[in-house]
Amino acid sequence: MSQDFKEPSLDSHTFEHDTEEEKPRGVARIEAIKQTLDKRYILVLILSLYLCSWTYALDSSTTTSYQPYATSQFNRHSMLSTLSIANSIIGAVCKPFIAKMSDMTSRAIAYMIILLLYVIGFVVDACSPTISAYVIGSVFIAIGQSGINLMNSILVADMTPLKWRATVNGLLSTPYLCTTWVAGYIVQNITTSNWRWGYGMFAIITPAALIPAIGMIFWMDQKINHGTFKFNLRLPQITVLKSKNTLLKIKEALIEIDALGLVLLGFAFSLMLLPCSLYSYAKGGWHNPSMIAMEVVGGVFLIAYCIYEIWIAPYPSLPKRVLLNRTFVCCVIIDFCYQMGGYFWLLYFSSYNMVVLNLSYKHWTYLNNTETMGLCSFGVVYGLLFRYFRRYKIFQVIGSSIRLIGLGLMVHSTKMHNGPSLGVIVAALVLTSIGDCGDVMGTHLAAQACVPHVDLATTISVLSLYSSIGAAVGQAIVAAVWTSNLPKRLTEHVGDATKALSYFESVTTIYALPWGSHDRIASIQAYQDVCYKLFCGALGISFVCLIVTLFQTNYYLGDGINAVEGEQKEDYNQKWYYYIVDFVKHPLR
Repeated sequence: MSQDFKEPSLDSHTFEHDTEEEKPRGVARIEAIKQTLDKRYILVLILSLYLCSWTYALDSSTTTSYQPYATSQFNRHSMLSTLSIANSIIGAVCKPFIAKMSDMTSRAIAYMIILLLYVIGFVVDACSPTISAYVIGSVFIAIGQSGINLMNSILVADMTPLKWRATVNGLLSTPYLCTTWVAGYIVQNITTSNWRWGYGMFAIITPAALIPAIGMIFWMDQKINHGTFKFNLRLPQITVLKSKNTLLKIKEALIEIDALGLVLLGFAFSLMLLPCSLYSYAKGGWHNPSMIAMEVVGGVFLIAYCIYEIWIAPYPSLPKRVLLNRTFVCCVIIDFCYQMGGYFWLLYFSSYNMVVLNLSYKHWTYLNNTETMGLCSFGVVYGLLFRYFRRYKIFQVIGSSIRLIGLGLMVHSTKMHNGPSLGVIVAALVLTSIGDCGDVMGTHLAAQACVPHVDLATTISVLSLYSSIGAAVGQAIVAAVWTSNLPKRLTEHVGDATKALSYFESVTTIYALPWGSHDRIASIQAYQDVCYKLFCGALGISFVCLIVTLFQTNYYLGDGINAVEGEQKEDYNQKWYYYIVDFVKHPLR
């Protein structure tokens, strides 16, 4: 396909961006680095990020498998949903903070702060004496994981042209192809001794792996700062920080970061979603006044957030030129629904597999990582397809359709007598990973293509913010279904309320039951009854992703950092059905 192809854009009118506008310091610095440094240095930076990806992959492949053991040791296995909701909300809200910080200061400083929080989280979890301490440590780990993932995405977007971006992101995910298998041995050995070492080891590994990337970014930043390289780009200071007083500087920085808006959003969703997983522990359940108060106050905070962002905020977390962009809105809806539906089947899926399948710890860990391995394997394939065809929408539509087949198999697994077969579960996971990969990679690429560079970090973080909120909403719904249905089903099938309660609070107790015993079969049937509802919900929400994908803009993936800067695009308006007709006629356009 021709490099000179000009794609008419439906969003160009939303980006009448003043090219002479002073850019934030972090954006200006990274542009100077890209313009000035030899490609060899950029390659070294990518390799450093690859080392970070190895640590992140090993962390996410192992630490999630310790959660059922940790919560069961504290007799709070059902609090997995509460833990996941808290991690999702805090990990989501912190991303715009991190993105703004990297814009206002530099990418290296943002990395340093993330590393510190990351290590603190591992230390706290390794030493946690109570479930409360464990949750606090997990929150710090969630911030570290979110920050590393976000900063890697921002730096790749800063340094690569649009046509290669999906390929590079796919390559940065390839460590999972190895850690998926290594994780099984690590988890088996650690869980048979002490799960706390599973967190403690990363307090040592993480700094060693991240320091090379941080050092590389600092070195390049200092080269620019000291004028070693010659370039014709002025590096402005942070435009909003005009005060000399330190406290006033902090205040002005918080205003630019939109701290108040993000705090309102975090409190709103925390108060609205956490009761869904906590009500079973409250006296009277939903009739408890504290549960009602949390929901009401959360709603008030959400209304206050909307009013503040639209009419009051001097620096809203998302500029209106991005908020009014149809492509970005489609990306938000797709990712929100994808994450919400994903957690319908994913949140308790490892516990489901532990109960309904007769697997060792090692093979159970392999199965838990199957979808992750599929996402990373096909990520490279999709990246190369995007590079060759210079389009992504056709692969999003195909991916959304394949995911529906995979989720259909999961629904089928809950109707198999005395538990599903391992082959059905694996086939469902593989198909779901193929579909998820095409859908998610296309969505992220579209979001980055439709905004100018000055909004890139913010756009990536806000898309991730609403994706995580979607995950939190899904987890809250699952928590409500799980805590209200599973105890009843266990009591019904097991026949002993005391045993049923112990099985509900500790999945490892069920796992220890002899395979084929009455209580094991009864537990399998109870888990299948509840998961049937959850899997059907995931299947229904995935249809929404498929429909919205048909309305997605199909940008041409060229040599620029995005598809809206560098040249004027023809602007035209069409009826809503044009997008579907155009896709049918020209699926690769």
